[in-house]
Amino acid sequence: MATQMATENSPANLNHIYFFVNSQAADTARDAAHNHSPTLPTLSRSASPSAGSSDGDSGSGSSSSSNSALNPLAANFEPTGYVTPPVPAASKLYELREIGGKGLGLFAISFIPIGTCIIAEQPLLHIHENALHLAWGPYCRLSNAQKKAFDALHFHKSNHLHLEHASRLNLIDHTDHSLDAEDVEELVQDQVRVMGTFACNNFQCGKGLAVFATTSHLNHSCVPNVHHSYNPTINKQTVYAVRDIQPVEELCTTYLGGQGAYYVRAQRIESLRNNYGFTCACASCLDMMGQSDGRRELMSAIACGLQVFQYGGRSIDAVPFVPTSPVMALKQAEDLICMLVQEGILSIELCKAYRMASMLALGLGEFERARDYAVNEAEVERNCLGTKLDDLVKSGAGAACWSEKVREAMVKAGVLPLEAKVKKPKTAQKKLADKLRRQQRTARKAAEKEAQIKAEKDAGKEQKAAEKRAKLEAQREEERKRKEYDAAFPGLKG
Repeated sequence: MATQMATENSPANLNHIYFFVNSQAADTARDAAHNHSPTLPTLSRSASPSAGSSDGDSGSGSSSSSNSALNPLAANFEPTGYVTPPVPAASKLYELREIGGKGLGLFAISFIPIGTCIIAEQPLLHIHENALHLAWGPYCRLSNAQKKAFDALHFHKSNHLHLEHASRLNLIDHTDHSLDAEDVEELVQDQVRVMGTFACNNFQCGKGLAVFATTSHLNHSCVPNVHHSYNPTINKQTVYAVRDIQPVEELCTTYLGGQGAYYVRAQRIESLRNNYGFTCACASCLDMMGQSDGRRELMSAIACGLQVFQYGGRSIDAVPFVPTSPVMALKQAEDLICMLVQEGILSIELCKAYRMASMLALGLGEFERARDYAVNEAEVERNCLGTKLDDLVKSGAGAACWSEKVREAMVKAGVLPLEAKVKKPKTAQKKLADKLRRQQRTARKAAEKEAQIKAEKDAGKEQKAAEKRAKLEAQREEERKRKEYDAAFPGLKG
């Protein structure tokens, strides 16, 4: 399966560009907050809340009563200090496997560290407009092997798409009398199959939509362990690990991007059943204690309130949790970060929350705090999108652009000297390179010491050999002189 339905009413596909400002997201978040009465947990406020890393649990399975039950990895996640182990070869990362009664899915076959690029691939079938009937022509032009790959993807015939009508209206040539009624019906069913398969397996791909041979096999989880996005810099669909993934774990993305991250269970179930034809059984959906719903309701209300506070728009009376001061807004942004991490949502929504916290801290003149959150945003962005982000840099939306703005503000305020740079944490690759250099330096010193010991031993052996040669030479000389003496005075011999 893939992430989005190709319909006018489907939620926007996730792409590289991510902004905290989104009027549709704000409206949806407000409605979600209004339609549900959240049970408000006691919030833990912290200037630098931790975020969830992996200790070997997949994040799926049954939940318990603790706040970290849905994501037991949360407490140890620190975006600025994570050391990434060596990344295994791409061919050894995952395999396509049958899931009993559920079709196919991608599973890790080796340890996958956080921030690893798991997949980067070109489209299998691409259309330039959001119109399902346009998929039929490109499908017919696929090779047999490509058609086999496409046909292996999940098919769901959603009632609201009216695929038969689209086929008969846009694809069937009613002036072609060479087809009898049975042939037409067979062709319609084939077109419906292609459109339905494309509908529930497509991803955003630049200005169009595309299905991918591998990425489209990613199944859904409301607590995903990977993030997908189309990278216009390299013109490929990429999939990155947002946390450590253990062998045999299934690789799961989310089909409910953007504001869908804040949907409660009932909303998610309705959307997934209507658009994809399945009921999710991830840790969040199996949480019978209601902690996940409580967190997501509260996150939705806080996110909406922060947008109204920062950018205006809706009436304050119509939106709960609108901060009354910048200080309160910063605390709420920090609470949002904490809850996103507790819920296991470690992708772009977490980037947005870090950006909001950094903006608010900067507005309050808390420069160190603003810089720390900017650094955290950059780390999460790298985990989700990688480092080839020319499109984000060009648009000014990337974490690197915001970090530079924070640095400039600190220089202007006299907090940093003009030539100072914002302190950046070492990347995982830099830390690994430093470790390798230390190991090489240690190995070189050990080799030099061993060579010195060997040289000393060799020198000692040479000295002993020289002494032995000298002794033998002295003995020979003494024997020669004795023979000469005996020859000169034979009468004295004996």
